[in-house]
Amino acid sequence: MKPIGQYFLLLKWQLLRLRLIIPLFAVVQIMTGIGFIIGLGYIVPNIDTATALFFVTGGPTLILIIVGLVLVPQLISEDKASGSLTYIWSLPISRITYLFADLTMWILSSLPGVILALIVGSLHYGFELSINWMVLPSVIIVSATASCLGYAIAHAVAKPQVISMITNFIVFALFLFSPVNYPIDHLPEWLQNLHSVLPITYMAELMRGSLTGAGIETLAKPLLIVGAWMVVCFAIVTAVLRRRK
Repeated sequence: MKPIGQYFLLLKWQLLRLRLIIPLFAVVQIMTGIGFIIGLGYIVPNIDTATALFFVTGGPTLILIIVGLVLVPQLISEDKASGSLTYIWSLPISRITYLFADLTMWILSSLPGVILALIVGSLHYGFELSINWMVLPSVIIVSATASCLGYAIAHAVAKPQVISMITNFIVFALFLFSPVNYPIDHLPEWLQNLHSVLPITYMAELMRGSLTGAGIETLAKPLLIVGAWMVVCFAIVTAVLRRRK
């Protein structure tokens, strides 16, 4: 069978296999995005336009990142423990095609939470979005990069308990110490320097710019940096998948 045929069959198989989990996952992501956007308003009084910008665009960004860096490694860890991943590898299919199908599923399942978080957040704060054509490529690049990083974590760490601890720490660090919902200059200098090489800041800038009508010249730097991270992470994951028996 040609790779394109394998891709659609694998995508269908994944959607059917997780048909009970995906609706629950979508509800949780919707509640997380909306709850986080609105909940921050109770912490920060007298929210101005600049703060509302970070809140409204930060919620959807966090959804995409959390799905890739938290949910993906946890589910892959469960698949490894249950033997379902071993079964998939035993089939005469391309592992890279399987990776593409899996990435597509996570991107599609994240969209309801992203869209509803944007709608509710903009209405709640009275913030008018100015979405441009870059929003879809931005969502795909951010989601794919985070998911490939999640794949790398899942295949680099053997024990599910360790993966659980790592992902719990990632959630904590994302919410409190990542410049997604606030400007990077709010962080101490050493954290600013760390985020200058990590992709999180640039993911947030890419999403924020595409949701507020920024031109391609403004988005060029975050697009190139996040794109470079995506290529590197994808190359690492494909190399691991090809070597793994």
